[in-house]
Amino acid sequence: MSHAKSTDAPSWRLELRSGGPADWIALSSFSNNLDTAIHGWPGAENHHSDDCCRWLGVRCRRLGAHGGELRVASLDLAGRGLTGALPSALARLDELRVLNLSGNPLHRAVPPELIHMPRLEVLDQSQNHLTGELGGAEPAPPGASGLVHLDISSNRLTSLRAGVFLGLPRLRRFSAESNQLTGVLPGSLSSCSELEYLNMANNSLHGNLGSSNPNFSRLTRLRALHLGWNRLSGHLPASLSRCRDLRVVNLHPNNLPGPVPSDFRRLQALSFFDIGINRITGIAPALRALQECRALAVLVLTTNFQGEELPGAGAIRGFPSLRLLGIANCALRGAVPPWLRASARLGVLDLSWNRLAGQLQPWLGGFDWLYRMDLSNNALAGEIPPALARLRSLDGSAPVAQVSMSEYGVRLYNWHVERGQLWYNSNIPPSLQLSRNGLAGAIPPELGDLRALNLLNLSWNALSGPIPATLATLSALQTLDLSHNELAGEIPASLEGLTFLSCFDVSHNRLRGMVPAAAQFSTFPCSSFADNPGLNAEYYDGNRLGKAPETDGKYGLTVVSEIFGLPFWLGMIFDLYATMFVHLVVLGCTKEQHKTTTFEHVTGSSAKGIEGDQD
Repeated sequence: MSHAKSTDAPSWRLELRSGGPADWIALSSFSNNLDTAIHGWPGAENHHSDDCCRWLGVRCRRLGAHGGELRVASLDLAGRGLTGALPSALARLDELRVLNLSGNPLHRAVPPELIHMPRLEVLDQSQNHLTGELGGAEPAPPGASGLVHLDISSNRLTSLRAGVFLGLPRLRRFSAESNQLTGVLPGSLSSCSELEYLNMANNSLHGNLGSSNPNFSRLTRLRALHLGWNRLSGHLPASLSRCRDLRVVNLHPNNLPGPVPSDFRRLQALSFFDIGINRITGIAPALRALQECRALAVLVLTTNFQGEELPGAGAIRGFPSLRLLGIANCALRGAVPPWLRASARLGVLDLSWNRLAGQLQPWLGGFDWLYRMDLSNNALAGEIPPALARLRSLDGSAPVAQVSMSEYGVRLYNWHVERGQLWYNSNIPPSLQLSRNGLAGAIPPELGDLRALNLLNLSWNALSGPIPATLATLSALQTLDLSHNELAGEIPASLEGLTFLSCFDVSHNRLRGMVPAAAQFSTFPCSSFADNPGLNAEYYDGNRLGKAPETDGKYGLTVVSEIFGLPFWLGMIFDLYATMFVHLVVLGCTKEQHKTTTFEHVTGSSAKGIEGDQD
């Protein structure tokens, strides 16, 4: 859970003096209904003032120009450890503009009276333990609330009443992400004509997103739509194209089928579009429509368009503002598309887990800002072009400009596709991933120029020749995977200088010679070198490398007699014979006991029975 946030009050003047008696009563009632005392408030040991405007988190404002009454205008108790049920007493603060109770373990339902306070503008109850429904049994009359900002994210709410948004004509920001919401999107959302930010991601919402409720054509000021990690179905709503200020669309993942509406070409402000892990079809018309969104910087289409063909240069012009493109895990046919060359600012490219064929083209090394390229799990053939070493963000001639997701209100992606999913992580490391293809030929020594690389994965190809000693210049490298190829020669001893290397794998090749034993190489498991018949590896004692013994020429077989000597072997033979002798004696006794037990069972006699007969 993130730290509780403090909500800024509006621009009107605040003072720290006595409030009205009605405000004092309301605040005292609120405090008395909590399970914990508030520092400096009535009931706390350090209570020192009956002036509620001086209490912790309270701000007051003077009504009127001169000598007017001081009233409570802001209450900010974010992250104060308040426990208990959220009482409705605060609704009696009829001059309250800001109420921030975020980051407390308050529980039970949100009192509907708080939502419809006439002058309240900011209500933040995020990161609590609130449960139940949001909204009262009866909707408030239109215009009853002045609420502009409503945040109930990271709670345990289960549903939204159908008319919860009625009577909120000024609402601009609504966030209910990371709850347990079920049901459909309330149609009353359409009444919030000033809504700019809508976030209901990470819930269990279902229903047809393409239906007329809510009607997005009435939300013309919408700038950000976050409905990812739900169970929504239905086609992408064409009415979103009426939201001309729309900048962020995040619907990853849901259960949305059908095409991307061609009208989306009108979204000229769109800069982030993620519909990954759905059932979208028609990649060619989707790209034709989205390329008209000239501000588009992040495009994620992963796990859609199953088995379709990725269109080439004749069908698509390109995306001039694109910085991140993810079309992974789609089983797409075709080749790496030449229209990528139009994306001069591209920083992250992920076309992994498809069926792309053909050769890697030298123009892939012509990007100035590209720092992560993932073309793994395809059917690419031919040699690795040395021109890839010209990627300026990776060779150190240009800084790595990380694609920031925070400005779009989403978490960063780590573009490892496993079992059809993209895993979230804290960053996108500089990397080159070409594993699981049909690449052949030698590893270009020029790849040693990519000094900013954190990860280099060339495994599961048909690469031959030696491991280039130039890879030792990749000073930032953390992972190097060259396994499952046909590499020959020795492991360069200079690789011991890669001090940040934590994962290393050259198994299943044709390497020979000694495995380096210094630095990080003493921590790598035997599996990192397995199935190299000519490789003379040092034996392992647990996870620790021991002294290099003589070998018989095959990996993992060592002649240990020189280490332990003749006394060791004599002791081992004596222990073996002693163990066998004890085992035979015990086994013989066991058989005799078994015979006796069997005899007694058959005859029905026992020692006790014999004694009884004698009596």
